[in-house]
This record gives sequence, C-alpha cells and structure tokens, in this order.
Amino acid sequence: MKTWALAVFILLGISCHSVHYYSVKDDTVIFYLNLPGAENVYFAHSLDDYIHHNVMADKNGRREFAVTANSEFRYFYIVDGSVYLPECEFRESDDFGFENCIFVPKW
Repeated sequence: MKTWALAVFILLGISCHSVHYYSVKDDTVIFYLNLPGAENVYFAHSLDDYIHHNVMADKNGRREFAVTANSEFRYFYIVDGSVYLPECEFRESDDFGFENCIFVPKW
C-alpha cells in the first residue's frame, strides 16, 4: 500500500508540475498549458487590460501563448468558463476576490 501511495504522489506531482510552465526567449515569455480535456481556454494579462485571448490547443491538448514582456505583469486563465490560476511562483489577490499569477522577468 505504501508503494502504491508513493507512486500516485509522484505521478500527481509530475502531472501538476507539467500542467503550466513558461520559457523566455529574448523579450518574449511563452506560456504553456497542458489541459487536454479543456474545451475553451483564454489567457488574460495586465499588459493589455486583461483582454481575453483565445488559446487554441495542438493535437495533444497543449496550449501556447506568447507575451512580449519587458516588465512584471499579472495573468490568469479562463478554462471552460471558470477562472483558472495555475501553480506560480508569485501571486496576489485582486479587487474582485480572485488571485492573479505574477510574472517577474529575470533578465
């Protein structure tokens, strides 16, 4: 039983970690979201007053969204009509009772 529980914990940890990540190339940050079962996903960020950008999935269900960013900004997703906040290093509460992730450039 302990081995089974450890295996589930490891798998869940890997799965959760790989759901959302980003890479930085020059002054662009590319966000990746792996939610194969999601039908509608939007990305919103503070650099353009939280316009909802539709993010299409590839054949494996991975979504990718690029933001030109030279400064810190806030962001979140809307997945199938509900706000979705992934695991992120920095976050803050907003004025609407939700939280936002904060992207902080490291260059």
